[in-house]
Amino acid sequence: MATGLLAKKVGMTQIFTPEGDCVPVTVLEAGPCTVVRRKTAAKDGYDAIVIGWGEMDEKHAHRLTKSEVGVFKKAGTPIFRHVKEIRVKDAKLLGELKAGDVLTVDKVFQQNQRIDVSGVTKGRGFTGVMKRWNMHGAARDSSTTHEHHRHVGAIGQRKTPGKVWKGKHLPGHYGVDNVTIQNLTILGVEADKNLLLVKGAVPGHNDGLLFVNTAVKGQPRAKQVQEVRARAKPKV
Repeated sequence: MATGLLAKKVGMTQIFTPEGDCVPVTVLEAGPCTVVRRKTAAKDGYDAIVIGWGEMDEKHAHRLTKSEVGVFKKAGTPIFRHVKEIRVKDAKLLGELKAGDVLTVDKVFQQNQRIDVSGVTKGRGFTGVMKRWNMHGAARDSSTTHEHHRHVGAIGQRKTPGKVWKGKHLPGHYGVDNVTIQNLTILGVEADKNLLLVKGAVPGHNDGLLFVNTAVKGQPRAKQVQEVRARAKPKV
């Protein structure tokens, strides 16, 4: 079975665990995704599937190339706005998946599973060093700042090296970066609504496109989870 799905960020809310703890969660609308193509090591050099999500009207198909449209026609599927290739090291993980199969959230993920969520962060435009790099800024009552409390300050050198090194923390464009948040935990799966309740925050704005994949760092063992919870529970 596939290891990931394309998803849309719905927003954030909070839920209560059976222990009575209030936990912030992000609601993701994951899938259903359709398998557009199956790649094999014998033909393509590696094993993978290509999934599509977000059906596109045929009147907008002119935005794609003929070769891109041909992939959907060959698979016998609708034209999708978003596609994603999922590679695997072992072909057994894909099972008998073939073009045209539909992947739903309950077939790919389960409760208490760890996942990695990838997306594009919010764009914040041109920002200064205090917002972009969390610099402290000049002292408010300094006699030498002269209304330059949020400025970057001196960046030059004297004799050696006599230049500003590349990568220096300066004002500039902030955001719109591809970011992956690892080892998030699924606290709930609502198969009838294609929703995932993920503990914590994920990159991007509401309605932003995300890729939810099985965590690369492994899954927690049930016995270890119980031991950690037992140690964390306060004694009355």
